[in-house]
Amino acid sequence: MQHRRDIEGLRAIAVLIVVAYHAGIPGWGGGFIGVDVFFVISGFLITSLLIKERESDGRIALLTFYARRVRRLLPISSVVAVVSVVGALAILPSTTFSSLGTDVVAAAGFFVNMLFAIRGTDYLAGDTDPSVIQHYWSLAVEEQFYLIWPGLIALVTIGAQQVRRRITPVIITVISGSFAASVVLSPMAPTWSYFGLHTRAFELGVGALLAVQWPLVERWGQSTRAALSWAGIIGIGFSIPLAAAVDYFPGWVAAIPVLATAAAIAGGDTTDRGAQLLLRRRPLQWVGEHSYSLYLWHWPVLVLGAGLVGRTLGWFETIAAIVLTFALSALGFTFIEHPLRRSPRLIQRPALNYSLGASLVGVTALVGVGVSQYQPQASTGVVAEAPSLSNSTTTTVAPDTAIAPTGSSVSTNGSATSTPTFTTLPPLVDNRDAEPLAAILAALDNTVLPENVRPDVYNAVNDTSTLYDTNCHQFMTPALAEGCVFGDTDGEFTIGLIGDSHAAQWFAAINTISIDNTWRLIAHTQGGCPLLDVVTWNRGADAVFSHCGSWRDAVIDDLQQEGVDVVIVSQHWGLLDASTREAVPASVWERDLPTLFDRLRSVDIEPVLFLDSPDPYDSVPACAVSHKTDLTSCEPGMLRNTERSVREVATSIADEMSVGVIDPHVWLCVDVSPDDDSDTTRCPVVVGDILIYRDSHHLSNTFVEWFTPVISAELVDWITAQ
Repeated sequence: MQHRRDIEGLRAIAVLIVVAYHAGIPGWGGGFIGVDVFFVISGFLITSLLIKERESDGRIALLTFYARRVRRLLPISSVVAVVSVVGALAILPSTTFSSLGTDVVAAAGFFVNMLFAIRGTDYLAGDTDPSVIQHYWSLAVEEQFYLIWPGLIALVTIGAQQVRRRITPVIITVISGSFAASVVLSPMAPTWSYFGLHTRAFELGVGALLAVQWPLVERWGQSTRAALSWAGIIGIGFSIPLAAAVDYFPGWVAAIPVLATAAAIAGGDTTDRGAQLLLRRRPLQWVGEHSYSLYLWHWPVLVLGAGLVGRTLGWFETIAAIVLTFALSALGFTFIEHPLRRSPRLIQRPALNYSLGASLVGVTALVGVGVSQYQPQASTGVVAEAPSLSNSTTTTVAPDTAIAPTGSSVSTNGSATSTPTFTTLPPLVDNRDAEPLAAILAALDNTVLPENVRPDVYNAVNDTSTLYDTNCHQFMTPALAEGCVFGDTDGEFTIGLIGDSHAAQWFAAINTISIDNTWRLIAHTQGGCPLLDVVTWNRGADAVFSHCGSWRDAVIDDLQQEGVDVVIVSQHWGLLDASTREAVPASVWERDLPTLFDRLRSVDIEPVLFLDSPDPYDSVPACAVSHKTDLTSCEPGMLRNTERSVREVATSIADEMSVGVIDPHVWLCVDVSPDDDSDTTRCPVVVGDILIYRDSHHLSNTFVEWFTPVISAELVDWITAQ
């Protein structure tokens, strides 16, 4: 096929859009549509080659076709995957190795998109750092298409004299079915729709239809095609903010960048009045030629860069990462991609391509298996006892004693003394005058990771409540889940639990308390969704969460219909504003929290505000593995300025509106400053044999279950009085 400079330019635009999006450049929140541009281009080019071969030779040489695909796709993608793994081993925490290894195996087998879809449905993908090969999902979609499409064309056109006429109805059927699936299934199963071939096939199909109907397109006038090319470029640009604003993708919105790309391709490469004036520019031609390498390299560079500095990349660091991406892409193209694609030996011997492909797939998969099994030894030789939990929060400790993890005290000379005396919790929904738990005080002196710690540090991220096993903890879904009734389902008194994953982390405790007190429990939580009227961006899912508003309204309507009397409200203070990718400021809380409380009370629902739990910012399990004998390095630090302001605003509003407040910091953290003029707060990460945090900002379910009696003592008397 004749080289199309306009398509090379379109490739450049597509990859630059994706890089800008992943780099977090403001205004490019819908830059993921660059992948849709690639899909249309691929469908067009591959189908053009297949149809022309069928027309000229009377057959499609499938073995030769797949040999070309092997040369084109596998060498550089395998190298980038292996190099990314090496970088991850050197930079990222060892607790990520198991999932990374699984990702690499799935990428080598061309089904990583399905793995991410499965992982995304339970929101754990949104709780953890993204995989260094997360972007390989789009390669998997294309490779799955390549496995099906050539054989389908060959089969359908058997005996056909008019090849294009025979295949057109089939392509239209594929487009129609896939687009219908995209529209219908995207709001119902957003992650499967985002990653799946079944909802992306129409994008490749539109490119294929354009290829089949190309003789008709060539008869169009130059002015028409020039106008189409400019309309296509403008349409792609328009799609970026549009995609950023919708609740789910692809849905119907994906049709905009898809049709725009088709229009740009239809413009051709012959007129001097169309968008070709832009697309033929030498810089875009260079970027387009290197677009595959650029796409492969940019994501691991950004992820590993963030891991290296231990935070989101700043502007200078982002620019440096992009420069490094271009350098690696140039090297990869020059020494791997281009030489192998043009190798006379490989071109003349298709079988050799299969040997090369099998070797690359095998080596990549073996690397993945090895990484998934690699777990550095976390044993310290220390075995801890299960912590004891009194139903109180205050204790009197003699000056010469320290509290042991079991709740008994140990004198400084080593002899055991009697268990301290505890006072009872106040029967009010306000724990801010409470003292730290005895076991938490004892944990301050336990700086070594027990070898019997639970949950296991390598699987702690999976230590979630049973709410995660239901549809009632949702992810990227605007429609409200039904049947979210827990506790004593026949109870006459009904409480609610709403918020994001930081509300869901308390479910085990609230559900147990509800069962013990014969309360019905209505639980609706959604990962990354604020109860405030603000659009957020989720780092783990790498997505703008514009769907939360409709879900939030449906939650409150459902609480009213279910006759909820009291609702527990909680959410993460670190949710990121989509427009800035910084924490939602206190001013938004000051604006929206009173509105939320008023709205609940207007339908006779009394709110109780659970302030956010301590936020370690970095993965506690990963840190614990790296600092087995110095767990103080893993403790949550002082609140950041924004979070401190949010805390002050939230508590002030709650006090002004007489809303009950539960502050986990009071129970989980201790002010160890020697005087009243300083603020030195410590929040241990292990209590007895229990790991308190399962990742960088969620409490482990094991800890919450152990902690249930404390919450019960605080809530029950007050709620019963309601």
